[in-house]
Amino acid sequence: MTKNVLILLMYTYAIQASEVDKSRLVSYIEQYKYIAIDEMLRTKIPASIKLAQAILESQAGSSTLAVKANNHFGIKCGDRWSGKSYYLKDDDYDKQGNHIRSCFRVYQDATESFKAHSSFITGEGRTANRYASLFSLSSVDYKGWAQGLQKAGYATNPMYSRRLISLIEDYRLYAYDISGKPSAPEAPKGFFAGNEDSPFQKVNGLKSVYVDHMASPAEIAMDFNLPVELIMKYNEILKEEDAPINTPMNIFLEKKKKKNPNYKSFHLVQSGETLESISQLYGIQARYLYRRNRIQEGGQPAVGSKIYLSRKSKFAPNLSTPSITPTLPADENLQIVVPANSLPVHEPLPVDKENKTIQYIRTLEQPINGKEKEPEYYTVQEKDTLFGIARKFNVTVASLKELNQLQSDAIQIGQQLIIK
Repeated sequence: MTKNVLILLMYTYAIQASEVDKSRLVSYIEQYKYIAIDEMLRTKIPASIKLAQAILESQAGSSTLAVKANNHFGIKCGDRWSGKSYYLKDDDYDKQGNHIRSCFRVYQDATESFKAHSSFITGEGRTANRYASLFSLSSVDYKGWAQGLQKAGYATNPMYSRRLISLIEDYRLYAYDISGKPSAPEAPKGFFAGNEDSPFQKVNGLKSVYVDHMASPAEIAMDFNLPVELIMKYNEILKEEDAPINTPMNIFLEKKKKKNPNYKSFHLVQSGETLESISQLYGIQARYLYRRNRIQEGGQPAVGSKIYLSRKSKFAPNLSTPSITPTLPADENLQIVVPANSLPVHEPLPVDKENKTIQYIRTLEQPINGKEKEPEYYTVQEKDTLFGIARKFNVTVASLKELNQLQSDAIQIGQQLIIK
């Protein structure tokens, strides 16, 4: 297969995957636009805002909460809720810092969920309402509503208002605010089309977006109408599709280049940096940084080393000392002893000065009553995707692939997958 044909196939796949997402969004809008308009006429919350929020919060109706609980806005139980509940790990932690399941409301149908969202925004039943000032805005001022929701603390994501505005403009949802009469949404013209407040940044001549919040590759893929597989491929530092990006960085929306002649010839490695993180700074594929600096993939340069960006290094740099993670034996009373000088000097661990060794005491949990937990299985249904199944059972795509020894994301109807 020639290189040109391969590129064409990859481009065609990206378009097809993007079209599927667009089709799903258009179908969702068609299904719920009348509810949004009715609620706008009843409460003065713009239909465009309600639809855009529902799309984001429910992943266009495909989220676990939307499917299992008819909850399209992620509304939690609260003290006053007496109806059915659905528990799912979200953003709640106990006093010890353990991640615990959150309580979400279960609604009889989507209409009930849309009405509950209106009650939440209007402050129905509450003496104080943080969103009260929004109702002084015009019902056609969707930008003011989007920015006001974020300022009032509806979402902590700093791109939340931008996401809402983008969806409203791309799918012409503002038309429902003007007339109250639904019309078929058009295909999007491109993310932030015509918006001067563009999130894009050019690095090494490539389109990227700076992420400084707890977003995941899957969320970024949805924001920019790209397959999540391409986001992962373009950014080697990303390891799991649904894992939050904790460190601020540029995320590339295009394939990175082999070199970057626009910067100085080398980069001095700082504490905590890897070749993957350096590749994000300069828009260079990590594999070329490995080759150019004579480092085997997996090895990492020591702090203060020079990493050449465009020309090949004459010598390999010093490598950082990897942390030791010994394999622990089944006997919980056994201890593992390793030489003290084989560990990084910055690790403040207890050292036996006489024997120059460090003792690791087993701390892993033992199986209850000596029996291992039976695996849980799921049978793949029609229209299932690996990402959708991971969301459904609150696990990662990477863990599913590892448990089932999958080499790709492809799955088949009727296939049994180990979930846990």
